[in-house]
Parts: sequence; structure tokens; C-alpha cells
Amino acid sequence: MKTTWKTALAGALALVLSAVMVPFGGEATAGMYDGKVITLIVPNSPSGRMTRYARLYAPYIAKYTGAKEVRVVNKKGGGGVKGTNFLWVQEPDGMTIAFTSVPTLILAQLSGSEAVQFDATKFVYLGRAATEPRVMVVGGNNEIKSIQDVMSLNRPFINPSQGTDEDFYTLAILADAIGFDLKIVTGYEGQADTGVAIIKGDGDGLLTSWAYTIPMVEAGDMRPILTIWEERHTDYPDVPTALEVVKAEKKDAVEAIINMLAMHRGFFGPPNMDPTATAELRKAISMASADPELQAKGKEQGLILLPSDGETEQKRIVQITKASQGLKPVLKAALDSIK
Repeated sequence: MKTTWKTALAGALALVLSAVMVPFGGEATAGMYDGKVITLIVPNSPSGRMTRYARLYAPYIAKYTGAKEVRVVNKKGGGGVKGTNFLWVQEPDGMTIAFTSVPTLILAQLSGSEAVQFDATKFVYLGRAATEPRVMVVGGNNEIKSIQDVMSLNRPFINPSQGTDEDFYTLAILADAIGFDLKIVTGYEGQADTGVAIIKGDGDGLLTSWAYTIPMVEAGDMRPILTIWEERHTDYPDVPTALEVVKAEKKDAVEAIINMLAMHRGFFGPPNMDPTATAELRKAISMASADPELQAKGKEQGLILLPSDGETEQKRIVQITKASQGLKPVLKAALDSIK
């Protein structure tokens, strides 16, 4: 039996709550972070959803570690690679950590990108804040009405892209697995910029999150044509999943990318991070995720929360990376296509 999205959310929050049964109004126990400043690197746009999640969590991580402040610092560039490279060389004392799309890091590494200076399997994973299904959308006035129309286009599908993030690589894998020509046009600044491009007709479509897409779908500015998840979106049951339309011999590749996307928005630290710092941060992030006040603020801001603990994410990263080695040629070809 498949797990519904709402059931998964309830289950994840229950697990976090059961792991951190402490009074929410209480003081954090004395620890290595008392009165100190933690730097939280976000290698993404200051105005993007990744930064909004980081800023939502920051005061609660401070609350549960006893830190004076968790300072969010943006170091954007290269689809998250630049800021992640910065974290890679930081002291593993636990005073500098990061938050971004974990699939982006794995995919960039698997692609053989020369910009990558890190090994995603060696980061210390501290917990996931959220994940959600991805969706392929086209402009509301586009000639393309379905994924079948994409497959029968007599030209490449044009994708405005903000860079080599997880959506860039995922779309390349889908094009190969489903069978359509793809032209990626880079140079756009963030999700809002690429969204405007397809609404104006400067491109055909893009991959993004359902949460970002739904307001524009309801307004008629975008049309969903494919869900990248294990099951169809409950509110859009006519939109098929990638697993339903993929070539049989390519199904493993699509399953690998769906499993990878499940990690999505996560916290992590440098390799060989101090064990005490790791334990305190994992506990604090779990406690923050279970804090009713944080949950209420997330809901107000339209930020989906589906947390997972650091130990679980650490195991997942190794399993996914090993299972994804077959994606390397497709990812490298996608990267080469924009050089």
C-alpha cells in the first residue's frame, strides 16, 4: 500500500516528536554552543525558498543549542556548488554548517563537474527540514498540453534554467528516460526568473516544486504535465508520474532520482565534524522541527515541513550515491551541453 503525502508528514513529525520529548518552553541544556555564534551557509539566492527555510529554522536551532545566534550567510553560485565548496574547507568544529538541496550536491558530483571540490558522501548530515514532489510545468499559453506532446515535439523542449541545480539534472535524466530532445538555456536568476520566462513564452517549461507552482497553475499561468514522485498529486490526479511514462529499461534511473529528491532541503556540516557538535546539532534540529511555534510559522509562510533525523539522512546519502552511478553519462552530457 502506498503512503499518502499527508500520512508521510504525520509520521515524520511523530517520529521527531517521540525522539525529543522535552518541554518546548524550557532552556537548552548546557553545551558547547552556549553563547556562541553558529554560521549557517546557504549557497542559494537570498530571496529564494531555501533561504526562507534557513531563516525559519535559525532562531530555533539557536534556542535548542543555547547559541547566541545562528547567522544565515548566503554564498550563491554554481547551483549551490560555490557555497558548498566553501563549507568543504571549513574547520570541522561545528561552528559552520550549511543548508541547501542535497540532491544538487550529489548530482553535481556524479556529473563530473570540474567546479565540485567536495565529496557529498563525506559531509556530516544533521537533518532534513523538508522534501516535496517535483513537477514539470509548461506555460499556460504554450502549445504543449501534456507530456505526450513533449514526446512528440518536432523540436527540442526549451528549458530556462537558473543553473546546475537538482532540477537541471533531473530534467536531463527525464529527457533521456522518457525520450525527448532537450535544450537548456542558462543565465536566469532564480526560480522567479525562470517562471516568468515560461509564462512569457521565452521557454517551454521547467521543473520545480508543487508548492511553488500551484498558485500559478490556479491562475492559469502554468500547466502541470508530469509529477516526479512515486504517486500522483492528490489535487491533480490527471497529471501522470514519471514512472508511468518512462521507458522500461530506464525505470531504474527515474527511481534513483526520485529517491534522491526525497533528501531535498537538508542541514549538513564539514567532513569529520566534531562528534559532540554533531550530536548537539542533530538533536537541536530535530527539536526545532518538532517545535509547534516553528511549525505554525512554516504553515503561515507556505513552507512545507517533512523532517527527518540526521542519522537517517547519513545512511540515505551513501545508499543513494552507490545506486546512482549509472546516471553519470547522462549527467555529464547535460553538463557538457551548456559549456
